[in-house]
Amino acid sequence: MRFVLPLLLVAFATVAGAGPYDGRYRPDHPSGDSWDCKTIGKDGGAVLLTSSIFFALGSRCTLRDPVAVSGLDATLYDAVCRGTGDTFQRRIMIMRTANGIAVVQKGAVISLLRRCE
Repeated sequence: MRFVLPLLLVAFATVAGAGPYDGRYRPDHPSGDSWDCKTIGKDGGAVLLTSSIFFALGSRCTLRDPVAVSGLDATLYDAVCRGTGDTFQRRIMIMRTANGIAVVQKGAVISLLRRCE
């Protein structure tokens, strides 16, 4: 019995820590077909999203303070990012789409990403 409780706690932490958009993604357009879904953060490699990290080419963002967007299957985050030696903050909204997610960032830049299979 003393081993069961720690195993249950580990299993619960794993499930509780999973984010709604966790996965590997590539661009949702024909040029995305040539992207490598196994390599993360390199040119032509996948974008990795976990409950608290957004890792893309040239940048890695820690996602904080998630807020559900009313009426949409979307979440708004405060992000602290590092890229090319600089640290910066921004708001990022991630929204579920038919094929994956849409990422909306500073300046209304929208990236459509398809889930890697």
